[in-house]
Amino acid sequence: MAKRSSIVAAIIAVLVAALVAVSCSSSKDGPGSGRGSVTFTGSIQQLVEQKCVTCHREGGMAPFPLATYEDLKTFGALAKEKVTQREMPPWGAFDDESCTVSRGYKNDLSMTQEQIDMFAAWVDDGMPRGDGPVRVAATTEVPAAGLAGKTDTFEAAASHMVEGGANDEIRCFPVDPKLDADTWVEESLVVPEDQKVVHHALVYIDAKREGFAKAGRAGSYPCFGGPEIEEQTLLLAWSPGGTSTKYGENAAVKLPKGAHILVQVHYHPLVKTTTGRVNLELKASKQAPQRVAGFVLVGNAEDSKNNAARLLPRPDDPADGPRFLIPSNAKGHTETMELRIPPSIAETRLAAVGAHMHWAGVGLKLEIDRRAPTDGEPASECLLGVPKYDFSWQRTYSYDSPIEQLPTIRGGDTLRVTCTYDNTRDNRNLARALNERRISTPPAIRLGGDSLDEMCQAILVFVD
Repeated sequence: MAKRSSIVAAIIAVLVAALVAVSCSSSKDGPGSGRGSVTFTGSIQQLVEQKCVTCHREGGMAPFPLATYEDLKTFGALAKEKVTQREMPPWGAFDDESCTVSRGYKNDLSMTQEQIDMFAAWVDDGMPRGDGPVRVAATTEVPAAGLAGKTDTFEAAASHMVEGGANDEIRCFPVDPKLDADTWVEESLVVPEDQKVVHHALVYIDAKREGFAKAGRAGSYPCFGGPEIEEQTLLLAWSPGGTSTKYGENAAVKLPKGAHILVQVHYHPLVKTTTGRVNLELKASKQAPQRVAGFVLVGNAEDSKNNAARLLPRPDDPADGPRFLIPSNAKGHTETMELRIPPSIAETRLAAVGAHMHWAGVGLKLEIDRRAPTDGEPASECLLGVPKYDFSWQRTYSYDSPIEQLPTIRGGDTLRVTCTYDNTRDNRNLARALNERRISTPPAIRLGGDSLDEMCQAILVFVD
């Protein structure tokens, strides 16, 4: 019975995500024009066309197409609740009182307060239809699937089946791209065969070719939290509804000669058994770019003695120094860690940022303190705020700025990552994980790779 309830909850969550996404864009009529002025045909339909139909179409990842006014009206009250709580659309990065980011993000799905008020007013007014046609899909051009101009396609999880109704699983699939020379990747994309069951995918460069040994005859291995290889160099991160990863103007990531690739896939099964196959598509050139791009993971400090990152003290730390520990039933618990950039590092620019935690994670903030700011740049700056982190909707957020206006990082600067956790049953993601393991009371949580351990990592995509 518990398994059936989790399936129903998952389907409802998908429905809600579809419905509330209508409020994440500007509109023709808004709250400023008076109560009752917002209508489906006047404003809401346009939002659906811009933000929903890519997934909610025949053959898309969503369970149904959004083609009529009635599709939205059915779940209007629940949609309003999720929108006003900023749980939907699934875009956790937005400004709050603790972090204001001075640059916008590409393909930003987050809602302004005005947009939230507009959608809430539409629901409160009884969701008026308005005049004119209400078929959304007929007026929307859906982009073609796949990466335009791709040079390579690699298949992962060729024989892996996702069992309907099973628990979530995260598996790593090794791929041998058979590189006989260094290759430069300008753009990349993960394309699942069945988008309904893939919640996200991370792709790593396996320079030491460790993945196939770990996978063995099974062809894959469980890897919650990370690929468990010595060098964890990210190539891209993908989530449902996400677009391809571009590495900046005239920038590319290097795939070394002979390197392998690991595709880490998070599956969220629904009610049927389906294929877990995903394709990795690359747009690559063997010619070196003007700028070299790369991924770095910052954080995961267990104590204050870690040379890579150190954990900052808390009032309740033990006498022998800071320890990463989230007490049972703790709500709003924070862990903060710092990384001092080595003096030998020359100036680099940050093109994109992301956040990674597990089930208890509910918020992440990434800040920088610059040792010697130049050209009017701030001495301290918030680079990313994710006050509504959701493990099921992890994203990489690309700055919508030319390269000369991207934030700088230099040797001597300090990066600070603050993670917020809710280790109570009020946290529905954690409660679900506890129910799957038949655990009644949330245990104390430590740093680690298991599903009931935690992490605190910021993802940095930089260009030199």
